[in-house]
Amino acid sequence: MSPRRNTRLNSPKSSPDTPHAGRDTTPQALPRNPQPGEGIDQPPSSPGRQTQAPEAQPPAVQIAEIASRAVTRDASVPVSLDDYYLSPELVTMLSEPDATSGIRTFRTRTYVELSEGGTVLLGRDSQQNYRARSSTELIASGPRLEQVEGSHLWRRLPHGEVTHGSDPDPVPALDRPTVEESPEAVAPKRPRTTASQSEAVTQGEPAFTKNWGFDPRFSTSEFITLGDVHYKVVSSTAAREYPITYVQSPTHPAYDFDLLEAILRHTPDEQPRSAVRIPPGNHWEIDPRLPFEKPLTAYVREVFPEVTTVTLENIARRQFELANDSSFADGAGLTALRQIFHSWKNATPSPPPQWTDPLLMLPILPTSSSSRGTARAIALPIPSATGTLERLDFDPLRFQQQWLYFLTTYSPVDFKRFMAGLLTRNGYTVIEPSSFSSFPALVFQRTGHDHVFYMSLHRTRIPKISLPSYTDPNTAGVLLENQVGEAAAKVVRDAQSANKIIWLKGGSEIRPGIADTVFIIRDDNARL
Repeated sequence: MSPRRNTRLNSPKSSPDTPHAGRDTTPQALPRNPQPGEGIDQPPSSPGRQTQAPEAQPPAVQIAEIASRAVTRDASVPVSLDDYYLSPELVTMLSEPDATSGIRTFRTRTYVELSEGGTVLLGRDSQQNYRARSSTELIASGPRLEQVEGSHLWRRLPHGEVTHGSDPDPVPALDRPTVEESPEAVAPKRPRTTASQSEAVTQGEPAFTKNWGFDPRFSTSEFITLGDVHYKVVSSTAAREYPITYVQSPTHPAYDFDLLEAILRHTPDEQPRSAVRIPPGNHWEIDPRLPFEKPLTAYVREVFPEVTTVTLENIARRQFELANDSSFADGAGLTALRQIFHSWKNATPSPPPQWTDPLLMLPILPTSSSSRGTARAIALPIPSATGTLERLDFDPLRFQQQWLYFLTTYSPVDFKRFMAGLLTRNGYTVIEPSSFSSFPALVFQRTGHDHVFYMSLHRTRIPKISLPSYTDPNTAGVLLENQVGEAAAKVVRDAQSANKIIWLKGGSEIRPGIADTVFIIRDDNARL
């Protein structure tokens, strides 16, 4: 038998230029065989056989990414508006242009029509400049926009007219710092020091920096004093004293709904700020945070997404007047509005429910008797009337699929399902409708108060609801349990006993000269 060949490859000798040429060969530096008990499991040894120590593992190779500078576009090149245009089929869903600003709205968003053609979503950048905005971003980063003087149209701000120091078309910072540019390479890390709690609070809270001080000697306005600065406050009455007051710009008059809505929509940073007394010295302190995050109509739109634009403004206006007990704002009213919006957001009980639910804000419309027979009728207010809330209208363009199906059916059961779906999408809880095919009606409630709504359903093609005697379930002898179901009937009877029942009429109004609408009004024709 031939001797066993040595198959181990000979390691090449390192040249003097290799990193291993100057290797330390002292006994302490040389690798040694591991000894038992040093953390390496030993294989069992056989008699007469020596166990060789495993060869030393080569040093691990670490792969580090070489930072490179990403290529960015030149900030001097204007950004195209092509990616910001709204689809033409969606433009028809926007409101009419505002008479002053030309701004059009859809729900909580604002749009403008450009003089060069097309419509874009409008937003503000971090410096409160108007820009075209993508629907996927919170802070607008598109081209700067401005309104064309004397027109409802807007235009792109010419590239050369952008003021010095503001970026005409902000470009995202795509550069990745190289090793030389990284903060760690510029300066060594310092040990982190722990700031005191008071210092952390001081550094984390923004300060009130508005230059709203004024000289009260030349004004009859109420004011508060912080240090040596006097601030004009939103007027209040002795009967509505409230621990929170609001400072305002000295150039602003008293706030009615239209003024406050315009400020919140166009210059939100100019809205009043709340101020409270801080014990034990009872000195005044101004909260620099914005009391309102959006226009008043935007809060309403979030909760009632399918009402018409006219109804939206009428609800917000009526809510403003109820909360302030006046057509002008005071401190208690502004705080009440903030509480209402907070209760909407968190679905919690709120101030008086008449301030939060528009169905409770509706006036009771009179029922007129006919000079001939026992027929009666309720005249419908004009759906386009602004300034007063006499009816709620829902825009079929916001629920087109359901509306188109509704137009094809005359089934009372389908009618109930259609209206139940609309109420549910706008925050109401509808008790399961019955399958009874006559005298369609619904019973429903809303989270936040204990009132119960009973609504009979009608279709009309004239500006009134006709109520002949044969359409009255009481006259026809129809039991409430058969009409709306036993569960709903019990809720109605209990609410009637507690004086918590609200009688409504609702349905479709389709007639020439006005847009199709789904309406709700309040009447006093009790079912019980």
